[in-house]
Amino acid sequence: MDQFFKQLFSNLPKEEPLSPGLYTYHTPPETPEQFRLHLRIEPHGEGLLIINASTVLHLNQTGTEFAYYLMQGKTEEEIIQLAAKRFNTDRETIAKDLAAFHQVLREIILKPDQVPEACYGLEILSELTDISAPYQLHCCLTKRTEAMSESAPFVAEGELDTDAWKTIIKKAYDAGIPHLVFYGGEPTLREDLITLLLYCEELGLVTGLVSSCRKMQTPAYLNAILTSGLDHLIVLIDPEDAAQYEALEKILSDDLYTCVGLVINAETDFRLLIDRYVRMGANAFSLLPADEAALDNYLRASDYVEQAGSTLVMDLPFPIAMQQQIALRNRIFPSNPEREFIQLIVSPNGELISAAPFETHLGNILTEEWEVLWNRRYQN
Repeated sequence: MDQFFKQLFSNLPKEEPLSPGLYTYHTPPETPEQFRLHLRIEPHGEGLLIINASTVLHLNQTGTEFAYYLMQGKTEEEIIQLAAKRFNTDRETIAKDLAAFHQVLREIILKPDQVPEACYGLEILSELTDISAPYQLHCCLTKRTEAMSESAPFVAEGELDTDAWKTIIKKAYDAGIPHLVFYGGEPTLREDLITLLLYCEELGLVTGLVSSCRKMQTPAYLNAILTSGLDHLIVLIDPEDAAQYEALEKILSDDLYTCVGLVINAETDFRLLIDRYVRMGANAFSLLPADEAALDNYLRASDYVEQAGSTLVMDLPFPIAMQQQIALRNRIFPSNPEREFIQLIVSPNGELISAAPFETHLGNILTEEWEVLWNRRYQN
């Protein structure tokens, strides 16, 4: 589908963009196919469209205007007329592009385990330094791990409570950040994880979770996760854990978009592992090298993911204990400085920083206004 997104639009001439802002829409009650949309229009006219709080589409200017007019209740004929006039383009070209746009919307609405983010009309947004907010917020809920005692206090030292995290989530929503990923430590050790996921769903945010999924071996907890509005899951795999394998089978049977996280060492039989999880229905893979000695095998494994017919994901968080492995990966695949602020990290105490290798500290998202934090990004 990624290739389909890249080929959708003709190269229409640019027109003065629509007013920046965050717009919302819900289909009328009598509409057979119900869906809800959140549209963030950037100052340069490109945008992000959140569909049913489950998928984020990165839109070029034409796609952004199609979405905006749809949300304003315009008919197909009215949209064609408006776009043809604004872009000084023939009706046939506009009609073809609008039909492709509607096709993508329908496919996302009808397919439950859709990719959580995709580009529509261009590979990446062109004005990365001019965006009004990040595309993703990676929320580290806790530093606690399953290796620690599960009888540890609910609020560990420096760990925010439920109300504080709700305040942060609401600030993210108000800023137009469409996609939050919760990780740790092990975020399922937080007793309020389901509450936070449900709150995100209520606001219409796309959510992801990074977890070992061991707690999801309990049917009641797995059901709570699956009905919380969670949109995608990153499972950190221990190939020797039979119980985790069984839990993953149940998860994959429920149409939740699932990315398998693997740490590759020098001896890992990656073909065996990747083929196994592809057959099970995994949607994507995220890989890390275990150490220096594993780098060659890690690169071969990264190449093999595509050969196996799957997708390699590089922009999702791993637990904070894996910083050394993340640094190794970043050395092989250096980050583009222009993309530093498209994803930000919230620490367990609310500190807002950019991801490694940059790690620019912007302040505390709980105690400071969003505009103040965001304006600091090029002052450090």
